[in-house]
Amino acid sequence: MYYFVLLLTLIFVLAKLFGLIAWSWVLVFMPLIAWIIWIVFLIGLVVVTGLHEE
Repeated sequence: MYYFVLLLTLIFVLAKLFGLIAWSWVLVFMPLIAWIIWIVFLIGLVVVTGLHEE
């Protein structure tokens, strides 16, 4: 999944640099941003679950 997100982000960056899309840079990096938010959520869930069991 990580490689898919990186590949998609790379494709969007190259398309932006070559002028194929006129999106903002935030939209170009959105797959990577969403993946980071998902990982942070999962880590937070593990921490909360671990604290709850004590």
